[in-house]
Amino acid sequence: MSDAPAIDPEPPRAAITFPWDDAAAPDPVAALAAARDAHGDTFVVDSGADRYLFVFSPAALTSFYALEERVASKGLADYRMLLRKLPDELFLERRTFAHDLFGAQEVEGYLDHLDVAIARQIEELGVAGTFDAFALARRLGHRLALGCWMGDAAAAPPLLDALIDDLECLDGAEAFVNPERMAGRDPEKAVERAALARLEAAVGARLAARDADADNGFLGEIARRWHDVDGEARVRGITGDVVLLHVATMTNLFAALGWTLCLVLLDAGARARVERGADRAFLDRCALEAVRVGQRSIMMRTVLRPCAFAAGATEYALAPGVIVATMLPLTNTTALAGLDHFDPDRWDGRRLRAEAELGAREVVTTFGHGGHRCPAQRFSLSAIGRTVEQLFAAFELVPRFESVRAIPSQIGGVARAADPCLVDFTSKPTSTLRARGG
Repeated sequence: MSDAPAIDPEPPRAAITFPWDDAAAPDPVAALAAARDAHGDTFVVDSGADRYLFVFSPAALTSFYALEERVASKGLADYRMLLRKLPDELFLERRTFAHDLFGAQEVEGYLDHLDVAIARQIEELGVAGTFDAFALARRLGHRLALGCWMGDAAAAPPLLDALIDDLECLDGAEAFVNPERMAGRDPEKAVERAALARLEAAVGARLAARDADADNGFLGEIARRWHDVDGEARVRGITGDVVLLHVATMTNLFAALGWTLCLVLLDAGARARVERGADRAFLDRCALEAVRVGQRSIMMRTVLRPCAFAAGATEYALAPGVIVATMLPLTNTTALAGLDHFDPDRWDGRRLRAEAELGAREVVTTFGHGGHRCPAQRFSLSAIGRTVEQLFAAFELVPRFESVRAIPSQIGGVARAADPCLVDFTSKPTSTLRARGG
């Protein structure tokens, strides 16, 4: 690309096109793995109108996570990806952000909603049957989030299913889970805008009801941040905050829960420990390990101003517009021998026991590093651990699947399963969780 932003010196170029630019493009992770084998740990990809500098060496990854937002922006890179799916007005004039939500006190409140969501989901399942692990995790994630943002009444039928349908329509993750669907999409995003209008009506009704559930949930706090705006504009602003909070916090939580449940079920040792009543520290390690294995994320920073980027012995001069990127599955499961399989005991708290052997701690990533580390890590680990613990306490669980395979075209986030992960369940007679459904 003659008009592409400059990288000096010019690294090797890999002939790759990403699925959001060409729906027929091959598996992006496999393509990047082949490019890394051919060109080494630093190379360029020109796809569509964008130029990407991919880096994988320990030194380069340390530099990548150290980039300042004002120099190379994660926010802009994420925004450009989500904008392929979501209406641009969703990103305007937001007043509530994910990092506002995850202080210690808030997390405790969310976990109360989580307990209600789990109990309701267990009650909904009944005494025996079969569920798909990722579908169950997704529904439970919606229940939890809606309980947090809109109150527990919004996380139960009949409102629940209508809200889920519209939030699924506004799931920005589709831009990277099914990126091939982004090529040639309706530029007006009429379907998404109709879903947003229905959500505005639902939020407006919750605000008008002014019941205790609505006032005491986080919806009341979001509403207070719009105290100086009246009428439809106020409801529109509050709804935008709710939707983007939902997208930001739930996009990967349900997938991480699905991976954790599946990998625990498939690992005889981990499964036995959870069935016996594992402590929360072990459940945290299971979740961290499942996220590590399940990562399918491209991580990107869009260069805003000319800068120098150190990748070991070579320093690159980057022009504005270059997107510095790495692909987590290409290091998360290959950086050391044995990282290709699930082993919760490779973690000591939230650090890898073998971290010193990696060359740089940034080579393996679960919830990120540096200033952009996910603010919801503590909440996510607690939510996953509590859910797995309570599902095992309520049911005898038997997997029908033998492995979990990522959607081949996915190029961001924790992987979604390409195939059904069916689990047979039978209620345990001694379970006391069912009585908490309410």
